[in-house]
Amino acid sequence: MQDLIVILIGVGVFGYVGWKIYKTITRKPSSSDKCLGCTGCALKVDVNCKIK
Repeated sequence: MQDLIVILIGVGVFGYVGWKIYKTITRKPSSSDKCLGCTGCALKVDVNCKIK
């Protein structure tokens, strides 16, 4: 039973990392975005709200 849980956690982590890598590679930044597609901080929300 413990092995099954470890395998499920491993598959979940592998899937999550794979998804994040896929999103990083395929994300296309818009020309109006000052952060060039980065989604990492609250500053991006403030800067983009003031521009529009």
